[in-house]
This record gives sequence, C-alpha cells and structure tokens, in this order.
Amino acid sequence: MTGPNEVKDAMEEIDFRYAHAAILVSDIERSIPFYERAVGWELEFQADFDGSLGEANGYGGPGRIAMGKLGGVPLELVQMQVPLEPKGRPGHFGIFMCSVLVRDLSPVRARLRAADIPITRELDVGRSRLLVVTDPDGQELGVIAPKPGVEAGR
Repeated sequence: MTGPNEVKDAMEEIDFRYAHAAILVSDIERSIPFYERAVGWELEFQADFDGSLGEANGYGGPGRIAMGKLGGVPLELVQMQVPLEPKGRPGHFGIFMCSVLVRDLSPVRARLRAADIPITRELDVGRSRLLVVTDPDGQELGVIAPKPGVEAGR
C-alpha cells in the first residue's frame, strides 16, 4: 500500500501543465461566431478528426474541432458526428462555467447588446461583478470584473 508521502513525492516529479478545456457543441459553425462575439474567444485553427477524437472523449465517432483561446487560455469547441443531448440544467456535475476577466463590464454589455446576445444574469460575487451569457447549447460563460474601487486580479 502506498503512503501519503510516497504519493506526494511521486506527484512532485511530474511537471503538470494546463493543456486546454473542450466544450461539446451541436453546431460548430454557429458556436464559433457566438464565442467570438460574446466573450472574445479567438479561433486559431479548425480540423476534422477520425474516430480517435470520439475515443478520446468517450462518445465514439469522428468529429470536428475549433481550437482557440479564451482570455489567452486554450479552449476547444468540439462537434461530434454522433447524437448527443443538450446539457441539463440545473443540477449537473462537471464544468458549469468558463469565465474571462475584464477591467470593466460596461463595454462588454455594449458589445453583447450590439451582437444581440442576451445577458442570462448579472450579480455581485464577493469583490467582483459577474455577467453570465449562455451559448446556443446551454453552456454558461462568465465575464468577471472587479467592483468599482477594487483592483483587478484573479
């Protein structure tokens, strides 16, 4: 049996680095412009994949990806060529929201209004103000800004 110190020592030998998060979408061509307009996601490349993509995510079958960055962090949109159901809300486990940080929500509100993207909700969370939008498949995305008088940070 392995003790806690042995597990800790083994973990310290591994150089873990963040790679990316992936969001399943039903229509990648619809989702790309939504993510670009709503939260400033930047497309880097698109590609079709064989069944290895389906094996990797456990859904099986080929698919298409659009890799980009959300706030400088890799975020992949994935459309599978197998039937999937929309994300159920509320009460689910897993990622409930991806968020970006901005200095001020005012230009974000104006951008969303101009793009005709509704704000799902907006509220105070501790020292921050959170604005939430919902993608066409029901995935929530957050835009966080410090409250007035609070220095921006994470």
